[in-house]
Amino acid sequence: MGLDLALVGLRVCLGSIFIIHGADKLGWDSGVFWREDNLLDYTLIQLQGFTQLVAGLFGFLSEDQIRYLALSAALIELIAGWALALGFFTRHAALLLSGLMMVAIYFHLPQGFYARNGGFEWAMLCLAGSQVMVFMGAGRFSVSGIFRAVSTAESQV
Repeated sequence: MGLDLALVGLRVCLGSIFIIHGADKLGWDSGVFWREDNLLDYTLIQLQGFTQLVAGLFGFLSEDQIRYLALSAALIELIAGWALALGFFTRHAALLLSGLMMVAIYFHLPQGFYARNGGFEWAMLCLAGSQVMVFMGAGRFSVSGIFRAVSTAESQV
């Protein structure tokens, strides 16, 4: 029971971090859905800042590939963050997020360890949390745990 509660806490906190960072990369804030008429155009314009960061890291790619990679990274953070927070396909989501965090560590490595200097401290912490989720799973108190409990109960009937 204690382990399952700890996994809920880690899942929700880590998922929230990824959701907020993914939404931020897309330029989404709390009022964007009511304020903007064309969310897709707005998102593509707002994504340009993150696209420039990706271009600095992957300069050997074409402009279209860089834009696709930036959009993919932002959407993975957003969607996998939700999956992690809810406990749905947790191991798969955490594995994707672990890969993203390895790239983030590589990106922040030249600035050193400390986050206050732009270092990789937070990325390393998110990587560690994601790896815990990969190896431990979501636990009982999750969407997957509910499905598992229902299917187990049905098979025993």
